Amino acid sequence: MRSSGDETQVEINAQAGEPGGPRVVKQLRFKVRGEEEVAAVIGGIMEVSTSEVTIMSDVAELDVEIDEARAKQAKERVEAEKTQRTDKIDVYASELALSRAMARLKAAELGKLRKQRGGGIR
Repeated sequence: MRSSGDETQVEINAQAGEPGGPRVVKQLRFKVRGEEEVAAVIGGIMEVSTSEVTIMSDVAELDVEIDEARAKQAKERVEAEKTQRTDKIDVYASELALSRAMARLKAAELGKLRKQRGGGIR
């Protein structure tokens, strides 16, 4: 996903990384030429200055691209499998998969709310 630079407003749900380090982005809402867009951003980092927001991520999906039923199934599957994991790497992989599913579901939910409200960030 690439920006045109025409954004007038950006709202970001992010999680702090290491102290002094980058933040991990989860959902992104932004306006382009008056139209609100919502995206799930899986991993990545963000840098904010007074006039610019830069987000670098391998995966970003607009809400309209998210298969909500598939994301719900992934969440349920990971939650069920997570209880059976004991190895630290497997637990970590499960937590990442759960985080990805939750970010996608939240972006889809925000997209629905946007459509109900008529498209504006409030």
